[in-house]
Amino acid sequence: MNRNHLKIIACASMLCDHIGYLLLPDVAVLRYVGRIAFPLFAFFIGEGSRYTHNRKKYFLSLLILASVCQLAYGAEEIISDGGLTVYSQFWFFNVIFTFALASLTCFLFLDIKKALRAREFHAGAKKAGLFLLFLAAISLFVFFAWQKRTRDGWTLCLDYGLCGLLMPLSVVCFDDKKKKRFCFFLSLTVYCFVFAGSSLNVWFSLLCIPLLFCYNGKGGSRRLKYFFYVFYPAHLGILYLLSLLF
Repeated sequence: MNRNHLKIIACASMLCDHIGYLLLPDVAVLRYVGRIAFPLFAFFIGEGSRYTHNRKKYFLSLLILASVCQLAYGAEEIISDGGLTVYSQFWFFNVIFTFALASLTCFLFLDIKKALRAREFHAGAKKAGLFLLFLAAISLFVFFAWQKRTRDGWTLCLDYGLCGLLMPLSVVCFDDKKKKRFCFFLSLTVYCFVFAGSSLNVWFSLLCIPLLFCYNGKGGSRRLKYFFYVFYPAHLGILYLLSLLF
């Protein structure tokens, strides 16, 4: 299977998950199937960060999509609740923001590897310092948000937290296919352990492993590129309207 095939599976999985969340909360199997989506998308954010020919465009595409979705969430809350507070879901930053930050992390790591291979140790050290500073800043934000959520009930959060940031990073750690898969599966296992306390459903994420073993490393048709960008906000908007009707 090529990249597009697996992304279509991820989209179908995400659709099942959100149908289960918004329309059919009693149908548990939909949420189980939905656990496959996040690790598949995380894997391909890592792959995309490695192979993109235009890093700026790749990052900005993710950031703009994340911002549009977040503004839509805020508009919905303002219309329905009359405004925003620290308890509004608007401050729960969606997973596309997480992936946008993850792409920057991957870019920095790839630059460090490139500099070290070229024996440009000074440039590599500068990139490594920036990389560690960036990770520290995100870690502090995640810790601050977690404290505010547990202590004061704020909704402030980066979806999937550090796991969402580091899982795509695990994909660019190695060039060798076997090592890359092992590193990703290791990060996926850590993710399952971290989130198992809040939901045991997370272990169904491991179902993505046999799918990734079928990945042939090819991209597939570029015509589907923008479909995957549009699908996320489009399907959420449609499901939200259906939830209002039913």
